[in-house]
Amino acid sequence: MRFARVDNDRQDHDEKPTLEAVFEHYDIDFNSQRAAGMTRCPFHDDETPSFSWNTDRQLWKCHSCGKGGDSYSLIMEKEGTDFVGARALAASVSFATRDAGGSNRGLSGSSYSGRRAVPPRPGNRTGGGSYIPAWRRS
Repeated sequence: MRFARVDNDRQDHDEKPTLEAVFEHYDIDFNSQRAAGMTRCPFHDDETPSFSWNTDRQLWKCHSCGKGGDSYSLIMEKEGTDFVGARALAASVSFATRDAGGSNRGLSGSSYSGRRAVPPRPGNRTGGGSYIPAWRRS
């Protein structure tokens, strides 16, 4: 029996804002050409970069003050609000969002897309090496 995702009826306004959009809104210095990097923490005075970010994972962390999280937690820290306030601010500013998944389109190589079936390997291949793993030895 297959179960449908619970959040299939999500609307576009419920999508999480991208970390890049939040960084640009708060003027946090980062290189948009890189997927990960370090910069100065926007929460305290920093002489050396201690604020790491990863746009592929959409996460950030300051290694000096220990704060970290996603785009909503960054908004909560900067604005001093809770999650509901951060969502309201993200909706009012209309940050850029990223498709959070939930469908199988565009996932090349996944078992959910129309990937071709790979035929099984034959048990005793000819022309290969002479090594036989212990679990295959009789």
